[in-house]
Formats: sequence, structure tokens, C-alpha cells
Amino acid sequence: MLPSMAELTNIIKGVPAEVVVKETLQDDPISTVYLIDYQGIPSVLRLDKPITGYLGLDRSAEFHLLNCIQSYGFSPEPLYSDPRGGILIYRFFEGEALTPTDLGTEGKIVELGKILGSMHRLNLPDFKTRFVNQIRHYEKELKNDVDGNLLKRGIDLFESLSANEDDWALCHNDLNATNLVQGKRLLILDWEYASLNHPYFDLATVLENHALTESQSELFLDAYSGERQSIDLVQLDEWRQLTHYVTLFWLMIIKKYATISEKEKAWMVNLENRLSQARG
Repeated sequence: MLPSMAELTNIIKGVPAEVVVKETLQDDPISTVYLIDYQGIPSVLRLDKPITGYLGLDRSAEFHLLNCIQSYGFSPEPLYSDPRGGILIYRFFEGEALTPTDLGTEGKIVELGKILGSMHRLNLPDFKTRFVNQIRHYEKELKNDVDGNLLKRGIDLFESLSANEDDWALCHNDLNATNLVQGKRLLILDWEYASLNHPYFDLATVLENHALTESQSELFLDAYSGERQSIDLVQLDEWRQLTHYVTLFWLMIIKKYATISEKEKAWMVNLENRLSQARG
């Protein structure tokens, strides 16, 4: 449910600068997003909903990361954050959100591949958030609420793939089409799940969430690595399967604490069936 205008006004009173709300851009179980003017700057305001506390999100780490990587040009410019109040403000970026089929055009898929190749090589010694912490949080939240065998298979797969963290790098971890905006350049939004993780998780997420042909997938991996033969495709397939478990666990937590749409319910069923067939 959207906050009332009175509630919204009360929330933004705590922001130490002028905020003028223009329109609602998005409302989902996790947050509500508004187009605003912040100190006269066209900006985006994200307001958390209570469920964020059950997803293990670290808003302070997210804001710190956005400041660390802002100069590289592939993320939004952060302007203000109040983690306790569930507030994030960043500069508005003019562009169009992609659809799952948009990324297949040669320019976009190559640009994203190059961005990820550069991002995974960044050295950010002050960024300490680890993907394993997210997995452990999901495990704790779901251990008494879901099929124990399903949860165990997902956790076991993660542990088998992450035994060695030497190759872990900064990963976005949620590279679906709605988090990619094409303007003068390609911008990646919503860094709330970003962490140190194996780079293949990002590659797997792109391959699983976009309607890419085989040749487009090869183009993406070439742009990423310079030579796709250096990619371990067998291991990448295992990471692709892990993305299904992680998405399913995320949906299960959303369902546990909030109302999910019929589309999301169908998505859950599809993932459960797919993982059951993969097991067989």
C-alpha cells in the first residue's frame, strides 16, 4: 500500500533539504519509488517498506558502495541516505528501462558485458559485504517454513560452488531487465543486493533473465572476457541453477511477510517445478 500524502510528508520532513514529490514511479512489496526534486535537482526517492528488515539488506553498505563506484559511470549518483528511515535519494537518469528482449541488440549486450568485465576487476578494499551472508540469512528465515529438501539442495549447491572465495569480486546480483536503464549510456540501478560474490553469478543472472539467443549469449561472454573460451561453461551452468534457488528463496520470504502478486505466485511455482525436474 502506498503511503498517504500525510505520511509521505511526515517522512520527508527528516530530510535536511527541500524535497518536492512529483509522481510515483514504482510500488512493490519492498519499496515505493518517487520522482522528486531534491534541492532543485531531478532525483529519485526510494522509501523502504517493513519487509526490507526480513531480507537482510544493509542500506548503509549500499550507500557507501554507490559513493565508491559512482565515478565509473555505470551506477546512479547517490545524493542522500537515511538507512534508519529507509530513505535513499539519487540523481534521476533520463532513459528507458529495458525489457527482457531489449538486451539482445548488439550494442547493449556488448556494453553490459564490458561494464561487468570492468566492475568485476574493481578493487574496493572498504567494501566487505559478502554474498554468503545473504544466503545464510535466507536459510535462517526459511528453515522452518519451506520444504527442507529444497532448501538443503540450494544451500548445498551454493556451498559446493563457493568453497574457494579467491575469485570473488563486486557483483550486483540482481541484473534483471528492470534494473537496466538505457540513456546516453547503460546504467545499472538497485544495488541493494550487491556483494562480494563469484562473477559467474552476475553472468548467470544476465543469461537467465534475458531472452538471449545462443549467438547473443556468446557475444555477451566475449565482450565480458575478451575471449569466451576462458569461461568455464559447465561451472557457469551450475551458477545459473543457483540463481533459480536464490530467486525462489527471495520470493518465499516476500510471500512470508507481504502480499505477492499472482504473477509472482506463478513465478514461484515455475521455479519449484524447474528445480524439481533438474533434480530428477
